[in-house]
Amino acid sequence: MENFNHSSSQTSDQAPSNSYQSVSMGIIVFETLLGSLANGFMVLKNLLDLMSHGHLGSCDYLLIGLGLSRFAFLWVLFISYLMNFLQSSLGATSILSLFLVFNNTSLWFATWLCVFYCIRIVDIQNRVFVFFKRNFDRCLPVFFVISIVMSLVSSLPILYGGVFDRASSQNSSRGIQSAMPFSSTNTVLLLEISSVGSIFPFLIFSVAAWLVVMSLWKHTIKMKKQEQSSFKKPSLEAHYGAAKAVANFFLFYTIFVLFFNLYQARVLSPESIGGCLCTMFIGSYPSVHSLLLVYQNNKLHKTLVTFFPKWLCCYQEDTNDSQTN
Repeated sequence: MENFNHSSSQTSDQAPSNSYQSVSMGIIVFETLLGSLANGFMVLKNLLDLMSHGHLGSCDYLLIGLGLSRFAFLWVLFISYLMNFLQSSLGATSILSLFLVFNNTSLWFATWLCVFYCIRIVDIQNRVFVFFKRNFDRCLPVFFVISIVMSLVSSLPILYGGVFDRASSQNSSRGIQSAMPFSSTNTVLLLEISSVGSIFPFLIFSVAAWLVVMSLWKHTIKMKKQEQSSFKKPSLEAHYGAAKAVANFFLFYTIFVLFFNLYQARVLSPESIGGCLCTMFIGSYPSVHSLLLVYQNNKLHKTLVTFFPKWLCCYQEDTNDSQTN
């Protein structure tokens, strides 16, 4: 009887965990597909423009790098959750290394994109700022190299000693499940590694976003004062749109960094509703925000608006032809 009660209690304890794990897996599948479409479209459109025109602007190059890194990050994230769902620790160290590399790379590209917005909008009479404002296009390849090198260097500690391979095997033997392969004894080390890789781009991003918002706010106040003393009403829609875009960027970026490090620190268990929320917020940054970038970019938005109706008409014609036959 005691054995029966013990087994029934184990079953009842495992049921919620399995359900939360299934929900997290479903969230990751949806966000991976959504992000793959958004980032793939963003990259493909700019690559086609590069092939046809032979050159692109700095923003377009940054969108290509950001889209590629987010695309890769989403699929590595999906593989890590899938391996956990299947309770497999095969290639744990390689998966974790790729996970951090593409995560840090996407953060760096997002940071340079925000810096690009900053130097195009903000007007500060500072030597360093003026230098970057005049030479940003020339410095862009250097920024790309810095992003990749910093991302690779920040993930190198994981590859030494096979620490996380042993940790994941210990987790498997103890029945411990985690979306990323590390044990509680190595949580501090992993948190330090992920924090070092994300803290520098986050600080640069925060400063650039703050400068953009403050500049737009001051400019809006100035234009409202001019509105009171002139007959022509100035248009503030462009400024509101830019401020909204940067604010959304900063919000998604901050939430991602926060929940990513909370998840790495195992503050919230993967087999809980908190773990599901962490999964949703971690996956929404490289997927939902990329969709917002497509919507807010005039070139990408126009292409999507013209392409989707044509695709829908072709799909309906093919469906009607198949039904007729």
